[in-house]
Amino acid sequence: MTYEDLKGKKVLVTGASSGIGLATAVSFSKQGCFVGVHYFRTEKGAKKALRQVKKNAGGMLLRADVREECQVNEMVEQFADEAGGIDVLVNNAGTMIERQLFESASVAYHDDVYATNVRSVFLVTRAALPHLKKSRGNIVNIGSLAGHGGGGAGSGMYSGAKAAVALETIAMAKEFGKYGIRVNSVMPGFIETRFHKMFSTPDRYEKVANRTPLGRNGTPQDVANAILFLASEAASFITGEYIAVNGGLLMRA
Repeated sequence: MTYEDLKGKKVLVTGASSGIGLATAVSFSKQGCFVGVHYFRTEKGAKKALRQVKKNAGGMLLRADVREECQVNEMVEQFADEAGGIDVLVNNAGTMIERQLFESASVAYHDDVYATNVRSVFLVTRAALPHLKKSRGNIVNIGSLAGHGGGGAGSGMYSGAKAAVALETIAMAKEFGKYGIRVNSVMPGFIETRFHKMFSTPDRYEKVANRTPLGRNGTPQDVANAILFLASEAASFITGEYIAVNGGLLMRA
């Protein structure tokens, strides 16, 4: 699918070194966008992602701990200066870190999960907002099916953090609408990425696929396709909404 209106847009993708972020960065580059490939720890993966992006369009590498205000502000300004602004922000950075139960989890773990998944969205969005106001751009936040269903054992705090992202998406859409900025989210289900290689088992891969109405697990490209749609003019009257990319694991009336 080609969205002609995306050509030439300046797109910042956090957590773009692998999985959904990688697929998203490359997909935007194929639309002719200048893409900021953000990473924190996985430099090798990010450099590989940038090489793929540059096969199609311009791009740059960006490193920052998105939990840290100063690093976020510097990263966003670096991108805006090089790209000439920001049209689309994809808040994809986030992870469960590890599985811990409420009963035994530490306060430090709880705080880190929320900083990684929620504070990061706030910090990057706030830093990018002046540029998005100028472009009347849009934001796509990446949530999770866990944010609606509570997730599996040991993922409760991650689920809570992703639920916060879902509600903050709606609040941002209300607040930023006056600037012509749209804010939406994508809610992935079981997507076969490094995340699930870390936190799931081969048996779970098979079980989830078998109970998914479409009969398979998702791919990063499935999610990237939804992000492209929300960022395009095809979704010009959609804000405060989410697209559930989960093969039917969650349905709603």
